Amino acid sequence: MAHWNITDFLKKLASEEPIPGGGSVAALAGALGAALIVMYCKIGAGRKGISGDDQEVLQKISLEATAYQQKLTRLITEDSLAYGEVMEAFKLPKATEEEAKLRQEAIQKAFRKAVEVPLQTLNHCIECLYLIAEVAMFGNPSAFSDIKVAEYLCTAGAKGALENIEINLQSLKDPDYLKDTESKAKKLRESLEQVSKQKIERPV
Repeated sequence: MAHWNITDFLKKLASEEPIPGGGSVAALAGALGAALIVMYCKIGAGRKGISGDDQEVLQKISLEATAYQQKLTRLITEDSLAYGEVMEAFKLPKATEEEAKLRQEAIQKAFRKAVEVPLQTLNHCIECLYLIAEVAMFGNPSAFSDIKVAEYLCTAGAKGALENIEINLQSLKDPDYLKDTESKAKKLRESLEQVSKQKIERPV
């Protein structure tokens, strides 16, 4: 899915089909934000008179953001595949007691994946937000709007992923798994709130 062109992706997104949906778009938003971080770092590294230390920071952040860009790009497809498994599980036969049991197990397994994928999206978007706060002041002032757009995209990706996590958690039945996953989501939500308070300093 990440290899589709923009026109095809938007056409599919605007169709009556539920895939791709919000989870894939959340991952896409994060990937776009990460790509903008990389661009910001590269533009900043080319500044006239930049110090070696500042250039080193920009190169380090660029590499880290590139890794998150790749991970989030992969999650665009993985999120749709996960939800596709949920839909396929619901189509399984349930005429007999054994069929109903196997169907329910498949549904629960699919919903676990439908939670775990956006958990990754949420985590990666948060990490990108930390990178933005770290690198902003080292860039080129003329590109500051780009790093702000990256901030907004990564925030949207994180919040979108959180919405998907919370709605899919409602379908999970295993109390231990539910408790553990809710705890992970809570910690990530707190991290999102924390990083959102960080000041994005404009370079001079």
